[in-house]
Amino acid sequence: MGNSDETRMIDDESVGIDAAVWEETADELLADGPYDPKLGKEMSRDAVRVSTGRMTEAEFHEKYHDAVLEEFGVDDRPIDTGDADE
Repeated sequence: MGNSDETRMIDDESVGIDAAVWEETADELLADGPYDPKLGKEMSRDAVRVSTGRMTEAEFHEKYHDAVLEEFGVDDRPIDTGDADE
């Protein structure tokens, strides 16, 4: 993988971990699981973006809704819509 912002899985400065170490660890952890490891890495990368304010929870939910439905058959992830009446 290159070192551009688009291809790096995480930003070293934002999470305090070396990107190469994170990616190797993620590959090892996800390889043995029953679910799509590529989806897991993509979601974890974007979860870091949510935690650092570079992506909203709503954007995250929207981006992965279809993939979560396909992988798990249901998307019960909570999402704050900003509407207090719901």
